[in-house]
Amino acid sequence: MSRPAHTPAALRRRPARGFSLIVILLMMVALAMLALGAMNSSILQERMVGNARDQQVALQAAESAIRDAEIDIELNVNAADGFVAGCANGLCIAPSDTRDNPQSAPLWQTINWAATRAYGSRTGAPALLGPGNVALAAQPRYFVENLPVLPPVAGESMSIGGGSTPAPRARAYRISVRASGIRASTVVMLQSVYVKQ
Repeated sequence: MSRPAHTPAALRRRPARGFSLIVILLMMVALAMLALGAMNSSILQERMVGNARDQQVALQAAESAIRDAEIDIELNVNAADGFVAGCANGLCIAPSDTRDNPQSAPLWQTINWAATRAYGSRTGAPALLGPGNVALAAQPRYFVENLPVLPPVAGESMSIGGGSTPAPRARAYRISVRASGIRASTVVMLQSVYVKQ
């Protein structure tokens, strides 16, 4: 069998140039880059949500510790208790209230938090847990500062007729709390002033 001398143009082979292969490869690389960018964005957003959630857990633990400290003050603390400048057992005299250090740094910046009061240690409150009953990195800790006596109410500020000085109407205590979330790196600190009548 002999081949015909003239073959139709449709049957002739043209040399492959690979242009479509290059276009497809470039499109696949572009799609891969878009997918990688979307994945990185979703991972970043997941981390942000996790951090915000842990911050909220730590904030709620700190608020619970403030309530626990208020109950402790109401039930167990009075001005005659062991309030000292060295802050023994979580009962402190504010540095600005001492003769030696009237302009010192706030206690929460310098205190050894391990020597303060733990959440529930004085009130018997159960340990705090995070979402899904996951344990916190550490239970909140707090200390109480004995603040100066509040002045008497209006009209009682003077002793009339040579009588004794009227008793102060209330005692104020500053509560400083340090709480962590599920991760130890998430820390929230709160302060509150509690007035005991």
